[in-house]
Amino acid sequence: METNNKSYYGMIDVLRLLFAVAVVSIHTMAFHSINENLWIATSMGISRLAVPFFFMVSGYFLFDRIQLKKEPKATLKRLLILYLSWVTIEIIALFPIVLSSLGAPPIILIERLLLVGITGSLWYISSLIITIFIISPLLKKDKIFILLLIGFVLYLFGTTGDTYYGLFQATLINPLIKGYTSIFMMPQIGVTESILFVSLGAIINKYKLNKKIKKAGLLSIISIILLLVEAFILNKTGVAKDANMYLSAIIAAPLILIWAINYSKNISTKISKACREYSIGIYCSHQIIMIWLSVLAPILFANTMIRFICSLLISAALITVLRKTRVKKILLK
Repeated sequence: METNNKSYYGMIDVLRLLFAVAVVSIHTMAFHSINENLWIATSMGISRLAVPFFFMVSGYFLFDRIQLKKEPKATLKRLLILYLSWVTIEIIALFPIVLSSLGAPPIILIERLLLVGITGSLWYISSLIITIFIISPLLKKDKIFILLLIGFVLYLFGTTGDTYYGLFQATLINPLIKGYTSIFMMPQIGVTESILFVSLGAIINKYKLNKKIKKAGLLSIISIILLLVEAFILNKTGVAKDANMYLSAIIAAPLILIWAINYSKNISTKISKACREYSIGIYCSHQIIMIWLSVLAPILFANTMIRFICSLLISAALITVLRKTRVKKILLK
């Protein structure tokens, strides 16, 4: 969701761009060619705060819209246009891949197009659409803590098919999470991650927690260290099936957002806007670039660091061009 233009929200947009870069590092496995521990700390660790942070920013500003009696219809419409536009671009840009997948069952093709797009990157947008549609009526009725509780339970459920899969593989929960992923494809897609973090963003706004929590910067660093410890334990021991839903992210992501809200140095509206547009554009386009690079130069881009740098730079160049055209109002907002 688009952030407020006030300068004191500028750090939120800067972090959105940094976390978009972090998402690129995840998908390209950026540091894996250099050192496995560095890869776990970055792509499998800190970078996994990106989507929770995106959800929280959306929740923070969604709460303002609800309080101003503004229906979320405009937001939902904009997100739908954004999602459908990038899905269309993916279909055109990756048409050979689309053709090769037409033999798959129709339900799988429809499910993919509706939930994740061709590359899989767009799941964040589809999950946000689903969540805003579901929680807006409850936010209007000020049922925010009910949402938080529901979101927390769903998040714990999602971890059983993700970071904590190994602990629940032989339990009765395993068939349930498999049933969920048979619909939503991955444990974090849909409502398992989004409701919790969107609700946390709304709570920070409602109760002005940025004014009540002191030393958010220091606390953020401590919480990130906790996340790194969790990431290393789960990935080194083989408990984690994937690395999308850490429990420590529930602490770290809110603290980082609070720190960003409290950031006192002025960041111009121009810089803030640029960061916002590049974050959306890089997030949505980078996997298209990455896929074509792997096809055209597979040996060169077997090095994950080269893959990361080239995917990021080409994606940023593409967004620079798009920002000079009228389509930016659709693709970068």
